[in-house]
Amino acid sequence: MNFKQYRITFRSIFFLSGLIFLPTSVTYAQGLNEQVTVVAAYEPTIPDANKIVINPAKSETDVKLPVMNYSVSPVQLKPVLTPESIPAVKLVGEPQKKLTRNYARLGMGSYTSPYAEFWANTLRSKSYGVGMHFKHLSSSGEIKNYAISKNSVNLLEAQGQKFYENHTLSAGAGFRRNVVHHYGFKPADFDIFLSDDDLKQIFNRYNASVGFASQYEDKDKLNHNFGFAFTNVSDGFETRENNFGFKGSADKRFELLTFTDYQQIGVEAVVLFSAYNDSTLKQNNTIVSVRPYIATEFEMYTFRLGIDLTFKMDTLSKAYLFPFAEAQLKVIKDALTVKAGITGGLKRHGFDELSQINPFVQSVLPLQYTRDKFTFYAEARARAGKHINLSASFRASFIENAPFFVNDFTAIPYNRFTLVYDDADLLAARFEAEFRTAEKIRIKAYAAIEKWNMKNEMHAWHKPASNLGFQAFYNMGDKLIVSARLNHYSKQYARLMNEVGTVTVETLKAYIDPGLGVEYRYTKSLSAFLNLNNLAGTRNFAWYNYPGYRFNLMGGVTYSF
Repeated sequence: MNFKQYRITFRSIFFLSGLIFLPTSVTYAQGLNEQVTVVAAYEPTIPDANKIVINPAKSETDVKLPVMNYSVSPVQLKPVLTPESIPAVKLVGEPQKKLTRNYARLGMGSYTSPYAEFWANTLRSKSYGVGMHFKHLSSSGEIKNYAISKNSVNLLEAQGQKFYENHTLSAGAGFRRNVVHHYGFKPADFDIFLSDDDLKQIFNRYNASVGFASQYEDKDKLNHNFGFAFTNVSDGFETRENNFGFKGSADKRFELLTFTDYQQIGVEAVVLFSAYNDSTLKQNNTIVSVRPYIATEFEMYTFRLGIDLTFKMDTLSKAYLFPFAEAQLKVIKDALTVKAGITGGLKRHGFDELSQINPFVQSVLPLQYTRDKFTFYAEARARAGKHINLSASFRASFIENAPFFVNDFTAIPYNRFTLVYDDADLLAARFEAEFRTAEKIRIKAYAAIEKWNMKNEMHAWHKPASNLGFQAFYNMGDKLIVSARLNHYSKQYARLMNEVGTVTVETLKAYIDPGLGVEYRYTKSLSAFLNLNNLAGTRNFAWYNYPGYRFNLMGGVTYSF
């Protein structure tokens, strides 16, 4: 298409458009006549924009701090403290009980058993204390089918203390005379005659002791304690024994290490000398034991560690070494404490000790040393509230030459005891529970158990496997006091021999021993009492062929002045 043709066509279109819109133009713009001539193609353009270029700039202002000069003028502060006065606290305590110097008990029991006991003591004193005690108890009763069983106990002893500012001096002395009869056989079984003097045994015992101990309030002082003791015992068959003993200890606390509360170094020493002679031999022996140790405590823990160096000196001298250690834990302060440890030691059981355990022993005894090679022990004590106390203990020991009482079948009528020794392992436990309310009610129950494992002997002779006990005390208005007890002993074994020398075993049955006591206080000084023993009325054997009394009672009066 050429330009002319394009021009004619555009005009034609414009003309037709004008015809279409002619009525409107005539209506709204009468007399308007415009002509538009297009001379070129339409090319739209956009003009350039002029931008104002302004970049922001930071405004910096210099700030200069003024130089400050200052000085401090010291001024002494003089505070004035004026404490307010605090009124004194009025303590309302219980009045001290009135003490009496003397107390006497007189009574009479079945089996013709007179009884008398007397105590005399000084009153409260900050400088000294002296006391004396006398006792007599005898019985002329007979036990059916058995030999004469008369017995008596006579005792006189005195003791005293002198109190110094930081020390206490103590001393004591006494005399005891025990009389028993070897009634452990039935005369009808033997075609022999034995008089009263043949069966009577008398033990005379003298003792004296003195001690000196420190009582420092300052725990960092050098604490010390030592004492001397002497005993002399003799019987009616030419046996004599003199014992001299010394025991001493010293310890000192230090605070050298910071991770424990304190450190303690101490030493314990024991010297025992015994001179024994009977109708066949004389024996002198000495045991010296030195036990140095160290101890410490921090928070709730306490530890103790040491060695026991023991020397045995008689016809043959020998030294022994026993380590010992103990740990204690206060689980709950003043409520639960647990401790455990190991120990060991050497001991000689003398005639004085053995005759007190079993008064029916022979006057000629094979005395030997018992060696506790190793012992582990544990103990726990607890308090439940204000009135209940609990305790439990356990022990496991390996013992060399443990002594056991057996009947002596070398002399008719086999009514006396001798000793046999054997190596043994021992497991022992004890449990206790106590309920106490001041001086009104006391109830206690306990159980003791022993299990022996013998090396050569068939049984642990005359050792009951268990002992159970119960005790109760009730005070009704300080007028009527009732007490009760119950003991149960399990079966035990005795070693016998037949005519050809073969060892046989006799079983002693278990038994119970219940008792009841009643005291009526007519006044605070005068009262009457009645004790009932062996309420079951059974015939109990603590030693083979030695039955005890059946039901018996004791009644009397008491007076304090």
